[in-house]
Amino acid sequence: MKCWVVVILLFLSICSRSQEISEKSINPKLLIGLVVDQMRYDYLFRYWDKLGSGGFKKMISDGYLFKNANYSYVPTYTAPGHATIYAGCTPSEHGITANEWYDQSFQQMTYCVDDYRYNSVGTTTEEGDKSPKNLLVTTLGDEMKLMNNNHSKVISIALKDRSAILPGGHKADAAYWIDKQGNWISSSYYMNTLPRWVEAINETLPAKHYLGTKWEPIFPIMEYEESFSDNNEYEETHLWETSPVFPHDYSSLTEKEGYSFIKYTPMGNTMTIDFAKKTILKEKLGDDKYTDLLAVSFSPIDYIGHFYGPHSVEMEDAIIQLDAELASFFQFVQKNVGVEVLYFLTADHGAVNVPKYLTDQKVPSGYFDAKACVNLINTQISRKFNIDSVVENYSNSQLIISKQRLHQKGVQLKKVQDEVIEIIRGFSGVKDVLIIEDVKKGANSAMDQKVLNGYFKGRSGEYYILLKPGWIHQRGKGTTHGSGYSYDTHVPLLFMGYGVKHGDSNQGVYIQDIAPTISSLINVSFPNGTTGKPLRFE
Repeated sequence: MKCWVVVILLFLSICSRSQEISEKSINPKLLIGLVVDQMRYDYLFRYWDKLGSGGFKKMISDGYLFKNANYSYVPTYTAPGHATIYAGCTPSEHGITANEWYDQSFQQMTYCVDDYRYNSVGTTTEEGDKSPKNLLVTTLGDEMKLMNNNHSKVISIALKDRSAILPGGHKADAAYWIDKQGNWISSSYYMNTLPRWVEAINETLPAKHYLGTKWEPIFPIMEYEESFSDNNEYEETHLWETSPVFPHDYSSLTEKEGYSFIKYTPMGNTMTIDFAKKTILKEKLGDDKYTDLLAVSFSPIDYIGHFYGPHSVEMEDAIIQLDAELASFFQFVQKNVGVEVLYFLTADHGAVNVPKYLTDQKVPSGYFDAKACVNLINTQISRKFNIDSVVENYSNSQLIISKQRLHQKGVQLKKVQDEVIEIIRGFSGVKDVLIIEDVKKGANSAMDQKVLNGYFKGRSGEYYILLKPGWIHQRGKGTTHGSGYSYDTHVPLLFMGYGVKHGDSNQGVYIQDIAPTISSLINVSFPNGTTGKPLRFE
């Protein structure tokens, strides 16, 4: 008798568990990818005391933080970063080697998402003549739609075109970015006309509305102790300002100048967040049994970083304001979609501190004069070998020597190559010149491997100029990114929500691991170029 009771109880327990499993969806309703353009890892903790509890801190307290997440290629730019995040592989596989590259077949510069087979939607300019054609692999969104016969919706949003187009992949339902007047636009690759709800937003002149007249800091200036002084010699100054200090006055901006200047302000993040909220409601994302994807990229942090630098009051204030926007967004999603939502947050690259600032802080740094270097190469080679303009192209720290001109003069590549490398190594700030063909025979260092991971034949140069840490290409003020050093490669990586437990890890992981990790969590195939591996939440 007792035996039968045990069997019955066990049977009821199994039935109850089966019912519980069947009632709970195997996948989240909505996947939300958040990318903060140019967000260094240390921003999470440098401004910790000024952050609220509902934004970055919520992701850390409720989710899982990988403390040692890095990009494994160079150059570290916006386009390859976004492609790597959603494709699960490096530029050597997905083909997006930079924001623009020299196409050796056509001997011209190519912008990563230009495609004149398609027309702008929402503007009369060519700013929407775009597509993801140069992305050579599938993305998370592509695999989601392939998995369930296109029932998943995939929508991507950013102020920058490349940051909207590449995350959405080839099968996205929509990608939106802004034109020079600050209106939301798209491409005929996705649609013939904008949805009525997007047109309604544009009728309000959104960028002009959000930009307002001034950018004023959240806290009194003296409380921004984590940053250098507001008035300093390291920051760029806008044409209509006499100094780069708060408050930044935009009241003199006109339609002729364009309201896309909102990209340089934290109000651009507010505009992005509000558009993302409207997208969730109007497109009914997360409204059925099929997982949808909303990819959101926050472009202003990158523009602010380039203009003012990572240690500026402007950067500190922008991160604080973005944190508040994220808190508002998380609350909105929970209210309108529920708890069956999976998030990840990362950045497409970091940034180096302003070299002049580093020098003043007694940290080795400086500026490499690439223009002078190329001019000297052409002059010296012309004098010695009678070859005019031997440098066919220099961009993205990569050099291309014209083999055609060498052939016309009957000069061997090795002779010119040795001369060119000797000239380059003589310039201040140059650590080494890496020859791709030599590196292919055997990568002898981590940097060698990063160069190979970023190399795609026909879109990359045959010589990579490696600068010393802290050095950048010549510019006036502000800063940039692109190197393989930790300040450019080390970025936040946070997961939160459906299927993610709380914790953190110091293990070294790569950004190409994000896509296979998400694929495993939502039970879809890895993007077809994947080289990353699923991460474990331990």
